[in-house]
Amino acid sequence: MSYFSSGIGPLGGVGGVGGVGGVGGVGGVGGVGGVGGVGGVGGVGGVSGAIYDSPLISDGLIRSRDGIAGNWLPSNIPPGPYHREDGRNLKRWSPWVRAGVIDVEMISRLGFTLEDATIHPRHMAVWHLEVPPPSGENAPKPVYKPLILMARPRRTVFNSQLALINSYAELRADRQSEILAQMGGGLAFLSSVSQLHPDRTPYTLELLAAALRLAMFVHLRLKQGLACRRPLEYSPQIQPMIMTPAHGSLPSGHATEAFVAALVLWNVMRASGRVGYNTLDWRTQLLRLAARIAINRTIAGVHFPVDSAAGAVLGLTLGQYLVNRCSGAAGYSAWRFEGTKYPPSSDFIWHELYDVNTEQLKSMPIATGYSVQYDSTAQSINPAHQSYVLTWLWNKAKKEWS
Repeated sequence: MSYFSSGIGPLGGVGGVGGVGGVGGVGGVGGVGGVGGVGGVGGVGGVSGAIYDSPLISDGLIRSRDGIAGNWLPSNIPPGPYHREDGRNLKRWSPWVRAGVIDVEMISRLGFTLEDATIHPRHMAVWHLEVPPPSGENAPKPVYKPLILMARPRRTVFNSQLALINSYAELRADRQSEILAQMGGGLAFLSSVSQLHPDRTPYTLELLAAALRLAMFVHLRLKQGLACRRPLEYSPQIQPMIMTPAHGSLPSGHATEAFVAALVLWNVMRASGRVGYNTLDWRTQLLRLAARIAINRTIAGVHFPVDSAAGAVLGLTLGQYLVNRCSGAAGYSAWRFEGTKYPPSSDFIWHELYDVNTEQLKSMPIATGYSVQYDSTAQSINPAHQSYVLTWLWNKAKKEWS
C-alpha cells in the first residue's frame, strides 16, 4: 500500500502502530519510524520487551527464580482491580493496545451508505453516530447525523482532465525524489515544518497515527463505493512514473491523509497555548505541504486533480471532526462534495476550497459549487457522549507543545 499511512496497513496499525512496542512503525505516519524506537525503552538497562526473546535471558530468569523464590506463600493482600472505563488506565497499556482502543472509539461512531436510486447523482454518505448511554438492560439507540456526502464526477470530467495530467508530467524529473519519498509516508515532511520526534512528541505521533488510520478507513470505504477509474485507464499515454495502486481513484488517499494530518497537527499545536502557534504562518505552511503532497500524485500520473479536491474536502472535514471529538467541542460541520459540478478542466487549488484566515472550508453556491456545507448549522455532539479515550490522547499530545 503506497499511502501516507503506509505501514499502518489495514489494521496495520496494530502492526504498524506496534512492532515491539513504541508506536512502532506508525510507519505510516511515515518514514521517520513513527515512534519506533520507543520500543519499550529500548536498551535502557535491557528492559525492552524484546530482550525476553533471548534464550540466554530466559534461561537466566528460570535459574534466578529457582534460586530466590523459596517456599510458596499465599498472597495476603491481593491487588484490587483497576477502575472500569477509566482514562487513567490508558497510560498503563502498550501504544499498539491504545491504538486498537482508539480505532474502536473512532470507527464505531461512523456509518456508510449509498443513497438510493431515486437520488441523482447518488452520493456515498458518511454518518456520525451519536450513541447515548444504555438505559438499564435496553440497547442504546444511536442517532445518525451527516458527516460528509460525496458524489463522483461524470466521465467527461475525468476525460477532460487528462490534458492537465499530461502537462504535469513535465515536472516528474523535478519532483521525483519527493514523489518516491512520499509513497511510504509524509511524516518527514511534516517534521520539517514542526519538530516531530519520537522522544519529544510520542503522544502527538500517536494522535497523528490515529488521525491517519481514521482517514484511511474512510477514504478506502468511499473509494470502494464510488469506484472511479484511474488515469491510465483513460489513455495509454499517461504512463505513470510509479505503480498505480489497485483501488479506486477518488477521493485521493494521499490528499485525504495529508490534509487530515496537517489540520490535526496545527490544531494540537495551537491548543497548547504557546505563543506563536496560533499565527497564520504555521497553518499556511502545513496546508501548503498537504497540497503539494496531493499534487505530486497527479504529477506521478496516478490521480486526477478532482481526486485531490475530493480528498482535500474529505481530509479537512475529517480532521476538524476528529479535533472536535477529541477536544470536547459541542459539534462539527458536515460537508458535501458534488463531483458532477466540478469544472471539467479545472485544476486543484487548495485555497479555493479552504479559507486559512477563518479556518473553514468555503461553501460554494449550491447550484454550481462542488464543495458545500451540508446545512448552515453544526451537527451537535452531546458533551455527555464525548469519548474520554480521545480526550486523553488529545490532552497528552497538547502538553508536548507547551
